[in-house]
Amino acid sequence: MIERPKLRPAKSIAEKMIKVDHAGENGAVNIYRAQYLISRIRARHLLPELKHFQEHEMEHRQIFASHLSSNGIRPCVSYHLCGLGGWWLGFVTGLIGPSAVMATTYAVENVVLEHLEHQAEYLRKQEPMALKCVEAIIEDEKAHHDHAFNRFDHDGLLAKFLVRIVKLCTENVIRFGMR
Repeated sequence: MIERPKLRPAKSIAEKMIKVDHAGENGAVNIYRAQYLISRIRARHLLPELKHFQEHEMEHRQIFASHLSSNGIRPCVSYHLCGLGGWWLGFVTGLIGPSAVMATTYAVENVVLEHLEHQAEYLRKQEPMALKCVEAIIEDEKAHHDHAFNRFDHDGLLAKFLVRIVKLCTENVIRFGMR
């Protein structure tokens, strides 16, 4: 039997940030996974972009996983909860339709970009290797945000409600992971 090295909890704020980012990327992968599944029936025209976004999120998740692993840090307690919550969010918004799919992407990425910008500012002074992880994903996240922003009805009641709820949930998931 092969013994795995024992992983340790995060010791610093920078390490907690990367753990939360890793969990969040798992949530994002699963949002797109569920949206893709439903869009195969409901909105086939979204499939190429959902697949593309999911591939980015999988790459991002791997960037953070590699950093955690190389530093012997265990994943965030919320890793699997983010995956499960993301899947259900993607499933429900996929059922609602294409505008809800794009509103969800916009809302999540809006919060994530703000979070990453604060992280980058902190990490620039504290932890250069963690900063490289964060900087590696920012452009993809901006592209997802900007693409989605142009693809849903901002004035629709459902979109307004969905954006607020998804933003609130995303902010709380980040807060929960950082405690």
